[in-house]
Amino acid sequence: MIACLALAALLVAGCARGPVGGGADKAAAAPPAASPGSTSPAATEPAAKTPESATGTAYQVVPDRSEAAYAVGETFLGQRRDVIAVGRTTAFFGSIVLDGGVIQPSTVEVDLTTLKSDQSRRDSQVQRVLDTRNHPRAIYRISGAEGNPVLAEGQEVPIKLQGTMTVKGTDKPLTFDGTAKLEGDTLTLTATATFDMTEFGVNPPNIANFVAVEDEVKLTVTFVGQKQG
Repeated sequence: MIACLALAALLVAGCARGPVGGGADKAAAAPPAASPGSTSPAATEPAAKTPESATGTAYQVVPDRSEAAYAVGETFLGQRRDVIAVGRTTAFFGSIVLDGGVIQPSTVEVDLTTLKSDQSRRDSQVQRVLDTRNHPRAIYRISGAEGNPVLAEGQEVPIKLQGTMTVKGTDKPLTFDGTAKLEGDTLTLTATATFDMTEFGVNPPNIANFVAVEDEVKLTVTFVGQKQG
C-alpha cells in the first residue's frame, strides 16, 4: 500500500513555491493523479511479487482505482501558513494476500517518478531530492495487521497495517491506520501514516529561510485489489 504504500516520496512537496498572493492562505490543489505509462521507465518494470512465504489469496492492485497521496505544510519567513502542498500518483504495483480473511506478508510498490502536484517546479525538486534516478520506487513490505483482524465479507474493518517502508534506500518501520473491506473479489483498503521525511534521509527543502517545507509528511493510500486465481 501503500503507496504506497509509498509513499512516500510524498516527502518533499512545496519546496519551490513562493508565498500566496493577496494575503489569502489556501490549500494547494493537486491535479488528477498521474497514471502509469510509457513515459516513466520505472512504471514499466515488472509488478512486485508476492512474498514467497505468504500463503493465501492474492489481491492484485488495480492501478486506475488506487492512489497514493502526500500532504506537507509550508512556512513563509518562519511563520506557518494554512497552505498544504499535495502530490499524487496511481502508479501502483504488487498485491495484498489474505488467508482466512487475515492479512499476510505482502509487498506493494509505488513509482515515485510519476508523483504530480499542481506545480512542475515542485515536482522537479521532488525527483531531485528523492534521487528517483537511482531509487525510482517506494516499497512497503507488509508484515501483517495488528491483532490479525478478520476481514469478513461486506464489513468495513478498522486496521493498523504494520510493515517496513523503503524510500531512497532507507528502511523504516511504518504503521498505517485505516479501514479494509472485502466485497466479492475486491479488496479495498484506505489508510494514512504520518512520519518525518528526515527519517528517510531527506532534508526538508528551505529556500533562504524564505519558503520552507515542514518535516512532517502525511501519506494517504487507497488500495483497490482484485482477487487472483
